[in-house]
Amino acid sequence: MRTSVSELINLRSRLSRAHWCGCFSCTDRELIEAVRATGSTEIGVVGLFLATRYALESFDTSHAA
Repeated sequence: MRTSVSELINLRSRLSRAHWCGCFSCTDRELIEAVRATGSTEIGVVGLFLATRYALESFDTSHAA
């Protein structure tokens, strides 16, 4: 399946949310929070937000020194 980064997530559809949660490896709640935080339902914007948040959360500062 090909998607465009400007494709939109349909938050009113559980099937759409479940599909994108699977693609982003996130929970339904995390997906909704990402949409609220970004103010966007565009796949590219939400995906970048979730990827960046995951990277920051998994960054271990004890190895950074």
